[in-house]
Amino acid sequence: MATRTLAGLRAAGALLLAAALAGGCSWVKLEPTAADVVVAREEHVQHCRRIGQTKVRTTDAVAGVPRGAGTVSDELERLARNAAVDADADTIVPVDKPWWGEQRFNLYRCRP
Repeated sequence: MATRTLAGLRAAGALLLAAALAGGCSWVKLEPTAADVVVAREEHVQHCRRIGQTKVRTTDAVAGVPRGAGTVSDELERLARNAAVDADADTIVPVDKPWWGEQRFNLYRCRP
């Protein structure tokens, strides 16, 4: 009987941990050099030089439990800002909405 109770507690603990991780935890850190990268809309980059595009991906579910849409979106934006630095861009513009943990961003150089 004690074995069943212990197994049940372990399963419940694992489920609670997965739910907590899926909710609001973020694993993607913004690189210090990416802090100055601006997130803009298409109409704000008309006079900028387009450098390219990046497609970023993060985990959208943990142990089958969907993560919060805001957390996933924030992580994708941080990943794109980090990628912009590597491409010598200073501005990013989302091309589409997050889909299954992926999103595309155009990269621009707006500052001289």
